[in-house]
Amino acid sequence: MPQNALKVQVVTIFLVLLICGVGIAGNIMVVLVVLRTKHMMTPTNCYLVSLAIADLIVLLAAGLPNISEVVASWVYGYVGCLVITYLQYLGINISACSITAFTVERYIAICHSIKAQFICTVSRAKKIIGFVWLFTSMYCVMWFFLVDITEVKFADGIQVNCGYRVSRNLYTPIYFFDFTIFYVIPLVLATVLYGLIARILFMNPLPSNPQDLSRMSSKHYGKPYNSIKLSCKGNKNTVSSRKQVSRILYLCAFTHKRFPSPFMVCTV
Repeated sequence: MPQNALKVQVVTIFLVLLICGVGIAGNIMVVLVVLRTKHMMTPTNCYLVSLAIADLIVLLAAGLPNISEVVASWVYGYVGCLVITYLQYLGINISACSITAFTVERYIAICHSIKAQFICTVSRAKKIIGFVWLFTSMYCVMWFFLVDITEVKFADGIQVNCGYRVSRNLYTPIYFFDFTIFYVIPLVLATVLYGLIARILFMNPLPSNPQDLSRMSSKHYGKPYNSIKLSCKGNKNTVSSRKQVSRILYLCAFTHKRFPSPFMVCTV
């Protein structure tokens, strides 16, 4: 049976445990903080909890099983092959959908702050998250019928692998459709929406003090940018929050990561 070198096994196991350990601990803390802190239950945080749970699924289903495959062959059996493959695609696809929903919610909250008070609610966010999980769970059911375990006999044993049930060429349309729905479309949508957010935040000057809010609102009244008017109290905390959004927006455009808690202060 083919065996990986001892150095490869040690390095691989160390990296997998490090990445999965840090990721699992971090995502669990996100979920616990939001669920156990009442004032943290916001629409934005609801999407972040959904994203954190999806990441946990990916780390547990796609990361940890690699350890056994590096050391030996597939040890989880036929049922494990089906379930782990299903959970891998489920977590990845839900992550993409959660980020997309989060992006739309941020766009509405920043560019249409008045409408956001009625649209971006916790109850609506929970309904959207429920729909995303239901739709993705049903969509990924097809993987129960597309994978299987194979056995390769050697002189010193049998190597078991979890892989494709039929020829890999037949999976091209499935992968192309999956790539388009859960990567290309969310990426294009995020690019457009963050471009619109940047346009609103950077093409309109932010007031240096709260007294300038009324003059700024009057100046932009009746123009396409009248959505930048702050619907909440015109105090320096709100102005400071919008300035913080301006700084974080460019950072997020380059890192392609989900936003940390400082970005949440912009929720209207």
